[in-house]
Amino acid sequence: MSIGTGHRLILVREQDAQHSGSGCCGRLGEAHTDLGGAADYAHSRAVMESVGMVYRRLRDAAPGLVIDVVDPRNTIWLYPAVWRASRRAGRGVGASLKSLSRAGAAAAIVLDGEVLYSGALPAPETIVAAVMAQLHDSRAA
Repeated sequence: MSIGTGHRLILVREQDAQHSGSGCCGRLGEAHTDLGGAADYAHSRAVMESVGMVYRRLRDAAPGLVIDVVDPRNTIWLYPAVWRASRRAGRGVGASLKSLSRAGAAAAIVLDGEVLYSGALPAPETIVAAVMAQLHDSRAA
């Protein structure tokens, strides 16, 4: 049995749409336009790239782990998935509700229904190490 088998990781990434000053033909405020200097959402892109790095590293390190990458606006899928994973892992109603309250952040790491990180994420290496430690602990138990 490979590492991660039977476990589910949900990576809630930053939104990929830019809601202000953009449209199907481009974005207002790009540096080369008269409206240059508007927000370029570089901070959002950095979070998305960080979550992508976590995904790639864990995909290679734990081939049995089911990994879902979710937009935080996809609450119709996200909240039931977190609830089911939390309850399947044996967490009580209170702990599962607490996970739901933290899982919908613009960036979150959820392993078996437990929110490991929410909001500001640490470096990808830290996240990968925390997930791998939990997977190894569960194998030892």
